[in-house]
Amino acid sequence: MNPAGAIPTIIDDGFALSESLSINLYLAKKYGHGDPLRLYPTSLEGEARVWRWSLWAQSHLEPWVQRDADLLLIREAAAESSFNVLQKSLRILDMAISKSGWLVNGSFTIADLNVAGVLSPSRAATAGVHDHRHVSDWLDRCYQRPAALAVRERFG
Repeated sequence: MNPAGAIPTIIDDGFALSESLSINLYLAKKYGHGDPLRLYPTSLEGEARVWRWSLWAQSHLEPWVQRDADLLLIREAAAESSFNVLQKSLRILDMAISKSGWLVNGSFTIADLNVAGVLSPSRAATAGVHDHRHVSDWLDRCYQRPAALAVRERFG
């Protein structure tokens, strides 16, 4: 179902979709409109910000924090350089979060879920996140949400 032969992949009403960030965006847009805590913004500008942060996380954070065994030699060879690039990205994220506590519209959205997902607790532990107070506090809030706690309890 996934052309890359990887997980995750979903099938929703016969529509197959892979890649976690795109799955999150799709599900939030399709099913998140009736929720009073709406994960997906209703304005075009809000939608653009959600996409911006989701794509930013994939290009500016994920390459430096992923733990793919196939990239181990590359990560080790570029350890200091990649850590510096990651810290620059964390400073950008820290500044953005400092303004309202969240990435889009001053509340938790799918952008927060996607970026926090890239900075999972195991990845954040080795990324130097603790040096960025707003990012560290924001991640704590993201991972203390009832849904996040329930998922970790269910799947360990």
